[in-house]
Amino acid sequence: MLAELLWGTGTTLEGLLLARSVKGRIFTAYPIFYVYLAYIFLESFVGFYVYLFQAAHYVNFYWCAQFLSVALGYGVILEIFRQALRHYPGAARMARSVLVIIFCLAFSKVLFGALSSSVWSLARTTAELERSLRVVQGALLVTIVGLLAYYAIPVGRNLKGMIVGYGFFIGASAVSLTLRLHFGDSFQPVWQYLPAATYYVTLIIWCSTLWSYRPSPLPKPEVGIERDYELLAAHTTRLLTQVRASLLRAVRP
Repeated sequence: MLAELLWGTGTTLEGLLLARSVKGRIFTAYPIFYVYLAYIFLESFVGFYVYLFQAAHYVNFYWCAQFLSVALGYGVILEIFRQALRHYPGAARMARSVLVIIFCLAFSKVLFGALSSSVWSLARTTAELERSLRVVQGALLVTIVGLLAYYAIPVGRNLKGMIVGYGFFIGASAVSLTLRLHFGDSFQPVWQYLPAATYYVTLIIWCSTLWSYRPSPLPKPEVGIERDYELLAAHTTRLLTQVRASLLRAVRP
């Protein structure tokens, strides 16, 4: 009954957020975030159907759906970076490139470990992948919060809600996945409720901060993140040019 209550309440909150985003035209302001939320909303209904009528396949469905949700979760991180750096195109481009590289490295590391293992398990492999990617997502969130604080970039209510809600969800997910991997099936009685309860709290945070459109205020002209990016880009270009010249001298007879 508790699991069904959490599912029903969470799905209702998701539906309200999506409906409100359409009515208030918030969807167009944060499209990547709401695509992620729409996927979770649809996954909830499909998962409930599989649980009721195809119970033998539910475990496989759950872990496959989790993998997709983690991958789409990087879209939420991208949306946060995009909104936080919307007035700094150079820094935003660099952030997008770094996000793609980090995602590919983390995914490749876990996948290679799973393929090289003598014992393969969909549940364990997906749980390890999710935990690793959640930790990386957490590190990226800490990075963007650090940038916002260091450069005193103003943040609106909507963006704060995204950061706090998803940050809580990432942290709680990483902890619960670590416990699940450590204790195995003995942790199952807690595991069947913990992710849903965690996500329920996240939805409450999002409902309270994303109910209406509250964009971030314009930054002050003296914010120096774009200047620092240009200096870093110029330094990197010089360094790559020097490396290229050194390689050409080494190759030539």
